[in-house]
Amino acid sequence: MKSKKPMTTEKFFDLMRGRNDKNRVSLDREINAECGAEMTVVCCDSSGFSKKTHEHGIIEFMDNMTKCHDGLKLVVEQHGGTVLSDKADNLMLLFPEPQKAVACAVEMHRWLRKRNKDLPDQKKYNMCIGVHHGALLRFADDAYGAAVNVAFKLGEDVAGKDELLVTGEVNAVVCGLFDTEYSKNVTIGAVEFDVYKVNYK
Repeated sequence: MKSKKPMTTEKFFDLMRGRNDKNRVSLDREINAECGAEMTVVCCDSSGFSKKTHEHGIIEFMDNMTKCHDGLKLVVEQHGGTVLSDKADNLMLLFPEPQKAVACAVEMHRWLRKRNKDLPDQKKYNMCIGVHHGALLRFADDAYGAAVNVAFKLGEDVAGKDELLVTGEVNAVVCGLFDTEYSKNVTIGAVEFDVYKVNYK
């Protein structure tokens, strides 16, 4: 049975420092039992960070970002998600399954669109979002694993401004609930993924 409170990353890295050929099998079993999970990861990356920072300064951008993130976190809470990280201009979210994750991501885009409607360009805030479901190690303060890497690659490098992209694994679950269309095939970490765009109004 998994612990109700997963270990911290500090504890995990302490264990890694002592991991060797003699104890790795039992140690890996212990870590997987306590922290192994299958979840949906949502990566939200800001759009236009460098351009707006050059034009209006880092303080102006960070002020705008902070206020938007505060509002978006409420949207995540309403959809039953967890904000696991808000480092730099990213939000990393975890959900137990794809439906809630995609519903939340759609609502986040809508929230920003409504907020941005009558604002000057320097005050507008836009995101690129990627979603993937899969195995990961879930710690109290972070998460690592292929599911995280794929979601971040989609959100940071593949998705464009105001786009919501999901992998084929996610699309297979949500395609009857949301308007999705095939976008492209991408290679992430030497593995190919079919990517779908979620259309929203």
